[in-house]
Amino acid sequence: MPERRIATVLMLDVVGSTHIAAQLGDARYRELSSRFNRLVRAALKRFGGKEEDHAGDGFFATFPQPDRAIRCAAALAEEVRSLGIEIRSGIHTGQTEDQAGKTHGIAVVIGARVMSLADAGDILVTSTTKELVTGSGFGFEDFSAHELKGVPGTWQVFAVTGVDDRERGRPLLAAEAAERRASVHPSTGRERPPPKALIAAGLALLVVAAIAFAATREGHDPPPKRRSAAPASETVVQIDPESGETITSILAGGASVPGSTSAPRTNHAMVVGQGGVWTIRLPRTLYHVDPLHREVRKRITLKIYGQFSINVAEGLDAIWVADSGGLIRVHPGTDEQDHVFRFAPDVTNKNYTTDVAVGGGWVWLGSGVGELVRLDPATDRARSVSGLAPIDTMAFGYGSLWTADAFAGTVTRYDPRTMRGVDVISVAGGVDALVSGEHGLWALSRSLGSLTEIDVDANATGAILQVGETPTMVVSGLGAVWVGDKDGMIRRVDEDTRQVIEIPFGAEIRAIAVDEETDTLWIDVA
Repeated sequence: MPERRIATVLMLDVVGSTHIAAQLGDARYRELSSRFNRLVRAALKRFGGKEEDHAGDGFFATFPQPDRAIRCAAALAEEVRSLGIEIRSGIHTGQTEDQAGKTHGIAVVIGARVMSLADAGDILVTSTTKELVTGSGFGFEDFSAHELKGVPGTWQVFAVTGVDDRERGRPLLAAEAAERRASVHPSTGRERPPPKALIAAGLALLVVAAIAFAATREGHDPPPKRRSAAPASETVVQIDPESGETITSILAGGASVPGSTSAPRTNHAMVVGQGGVWTIRLPRTLYHVDPLHREVRKRITLKIYGQFSINVAEGLDAIWVADSGGLIRVHPGTDEQDHVFRFAPDVTNKNYTTDVAVGGGWVWLGSGVGELVRLDPATDRARSVSGLAPIDTMAFGYGSLWTADAFAGTVTRYDPRTMRGVDVISVAGGVDALVSGEHGLWALSRSLGSLTEIDVDANATGAILQVGETPTMVVSGLGAVWVGDKDGMIRRVDEDTRQVIEIPFGAEIRAIAVDEETDTLWIDVA
């Protein structure tokens, strides 16, 4: 029997995509589509939405709360204008059905029909959704009643005119939109230097060539090639993922706490989001790095109860830190922290692993004693289930929560609504860290230096790739999986081809994170 639930459906697509594709050509339109897809998926993650389907230039997503769907659509309508495009969105709240992992039902049809009424930049909602968000700071304008094809009756539709009591921006003028689209070109690594720089570089090469020629004529060996300087220790570095070249280097310094004798375990030690770069420095300091001003904004001494395990996640307007004692929320605007969940006294301060993930509109906390916690950040209400398999690491993706028992070498898939395990998958070599990629789940084994693909449709393991002898951290983003290593190498795993590409970095990698907004990587250097 299909599982029924109430959800808010968001349908969106790019306005005039056929004309834009013809104008840009295949290569440039593929680049624009890739950037658009990244923007949409980042926004869905930020607002707790679940991607249900994606075809061409359109997305179908569901949200547990209607206000998040509206905020997501409004944010995207602004963000995609950086690409010179406009989207239209349709939103409806109603009953849906889950069949074989797919979401169906009349609510989905209504969402699609409402979107079809929209024009460039429009966000249209049904009266059902409008009534549910009364008092949430949204502005609406009557879009009149409509008959929706294939749906009985007449439906009152409203246009979203404001969010948080601020009027929404208007669509771009045609000339400005065309100018922004004209700047979209397939990525080639780094931007081409300006002509003066090319001339200077050419002259420099001539000088070097002349010196080398003279040295050879005199019977001496040419001067040795200069090696680029390795990144300094205790820095946070932003790099170009194509070339490995440093873009920004920020001195962070070490973190020490008197009386500390051991370093906690951490699998997710660094995240990018909420306007900053956040990295755990052992034993209990969270560094808030400001990438705009290229400085450490704050060294936050975490008020933790257990130091055996510390991990960090980002999403739902906050930074979340899991330690052996429970869950801490850090407010990105003020750097203030507060405890939102604590484990029972018999667990706190014991040598148990913990991990944290964000997904489905919830924050997830898991412990090595088999306790799973689901927190609603809007109310701070938590639901806890115990007696499960040990949870050493976790990830959220493909509408499910995934946890790993490192000792047993198993990955368990949980239904986020029922918090019940639905599948258990054995992974050869064990699992030290999990990440959700664009085409599947990936499990890192540090002892074997391997990365195992998990097919989320078949609930089975797939390709096993070697990713170095001493891997430290694994993350996903920008169409790839990235593995940092103690040997100073970054290994990029192409999810389509399974090819492993080595990018020399030159220093031990303590943590690594993907910056989707700038298409760069951030590295915490040991």
